[in-house]
Amino acid sequence: MKRVYVSAFFALFSIGVFAQVNTGNLPATAQNFVSEHFSAVTVNEVEEYSNWQIWEDEKYEVRLSNGIELDFDENGNLIEIDSQRNEAITMSALPSKVTSYLEANYPNAQVIGWEKQDKEQEIELADGTELEFDIQGNFRKID
Repeated sequence: MKRVYVSAFFALFSIGVFAQVNTGNLPATAQNFVSEHFSAVTVNEVEEYSNWQIWEDEKYEVRLSNGIELDFDENGNLIEIDSQRNEAITMSALPSKVTSYLEANYPNAQVIGWEKQDKEQEIELADGTELEFDIQGNFRKID
């Protein structure tokens, strides 16, 4: 019986050790972003798209335990935040000019998506509203 308990203990321990995700393959910029803005959330998975790409500029995808996915380019620059479970994205993770606009015009809104493209940024709010900004963070329009 003692052998069963010891075996069970080691099995659970090994699951815990191997369940930890290594963020070491992320560029330092991406690692710093995750630790600065999402330190209270566990990283569930890090995928690197090196030889094949799903999207043209996405190189790293980080999935967090709260359902938020972060996409980074090859230099570790953030290009998208997407909340798979409508979990609110912390405002500190967004560009400051966009945050200022949201605080002034949508003070109670919850952001569930942000994407940076070549010449624009898009924000998705929990109520379905989509806001478009230029690359500098100046508001352009509601989609």
